[in-house]
Amino acid sequence: MPSLRRILPILVLATIICTPALAHQGTELSGDRALAHVESLVEVAPRFAGTPGEAAAASYIENEFRSYGLDVWLENFIVENSYVVEETHLSLVQPAQDLTCVPVVYSPSDNVFGQLIHLTDSMENENLLRERVVLVRQDKLDRKLANLPPLAILTYEENMPPRSDIWQNPPKVPIVWISGRDAQRLIKLLEQGQVEVELRLTARTEPRTSRNVVACLPGENDEMIVVNAHHDSMLTPGAVDDASGVAIVLEIARALSTENLQRTVLFVTFSGEELGLFGSADFVNKHGDNEIIAAITFDCIGAGPENGLRIGLEGSTTKWLDAYVQQVAENLGFYVKSEPPGVIHGTTDHASFVGKKIPATWIYWVDPEREDVLELVHTLGDNLDAIDKARLQQAAELGVEVVRQLAGEDIPARRRTFEFPIRAAIFTVISMSAVVLSIGACSFIHYKRGWAWRETLWIFSIVVGITAAVAYALLIL
Repeated sequence: MPSLRRILPILVLATIICTPALAHQGTELSGDRALAHVESLVEVAPRFAGTPGEAAAASYIENEFRSYGLDVWLENFIVENSYVVEETHLSLVQPAQDLTCVPVVYSPSDNVFGQLIHLTDSMENENLLRERVVLVRQDKLDRKLANLPPLAILTYEENMPPRSDIWQNPPKVPIVWISGRDAQRLIKLLEQGQVEVELRLTARTEPRTSRNVVACLPGENDEMIVVNAHHDSMLTPGAVDDASGVAIVLEIARALSTENLQRTVLFVTFSGEELGLFGSADFVNKHGDNEIIAAITFDCIGAGPENGLRIGLEGSTTKWLDAYVQQVAENLGFYVKSEPPGVIHGTTDHASFVGKKIPATWIYWVDPEREDVLELVHTLGDNLDAIDKARLQQAAELGVEVVRQLAGEDIPARRRTFEFPIRAAIFTVISMSAVVLSIGACSFIHYKRGWAWRETLWIFSIVVGITAAVAYALLIL
């Protein structure tokens, strides 16, 4: 039997050889693992900013980052108007039946028992609506209706699950969303006779602490790439919006956690996105003076067909970064394009970075065949059934490759700070100024010095040409 002294060097050498392979194996991307992250976040939903569900999501994310060996910390901020729902219950009295509903955010608490009335076209006879529970399609819901007041309002969209939304000014009566299917059943019951419903809503609005979760993968220098998503949700499961994005950020962090990159990478999940980008705004205020060369937001990844990958939102993201990420996606064999703002009807946390002149882009997935490309977002249909594991895998692959390349890419400082429209404006101003000044100078030389027009035109051409060349160099560099 060989002695331990002879075997030990062999074991050490084998360990040295195998360790990188084992480390790489441990960080391979996995659609199944990303899907498991989505499931874990949906389990604690809704994750409205400042609520226990959001805190539980942040704790889960923090623990995951720590398990990858990253430096992790929480950055707290105050949500002045968090909405904590303790109970929402809607039921038919006769026949006895419970209905699924979602309150409009900031609806007041109340216990309502009353006769149901269906509002179809107008509010001509307002007295009929008083002291009733009003059923009304969303596009017929007039702000005046909430001020009459009826006892409560049930609203819906045709062929859609209950939605979660926020009124700019809180309603004076409870308003809840129901599904289009339940609305049609209620309408049929009303055609047969009187319908009575009961609604119990217990909720409160108050200042509460929310938090961003930040994990750091130190690089060889202090330049930063911020990879981000938001972990809060509306009063919905929030699987696509945006547990899917959080799952991608976690997978990218895990895959890169053992690598030595040139630039530092911050992995961040924000809260308060649904309330108005509160978390990302707080983060940018705290870290915006650092040298952040790029911020990449993953929001709404989990659903969509093969041709649904989108990078950038025209007019609100950074063009050179959009193009950079699109090129990486195409090199991986993915179909990709950008969308105009009118198609998406919204924005996300990348806007907080762009507002501070920090290059940022948004990676998301849509269904181009649908009129509303993110149809199920902010509804109870935004659940695990809407998640496509293959899309999670593809987005994670793209994210890892983008971060890996950006971390070592030589990005000119001018490109980081000046967008093309700004440089184009500089080019125009310099060129036109050169033309005006040259005309003035040539006229002075001709009339005051007596030079011939041919000589002055040569001077004019040379000055304008040189100036235009310098301005053009500034434009394209």
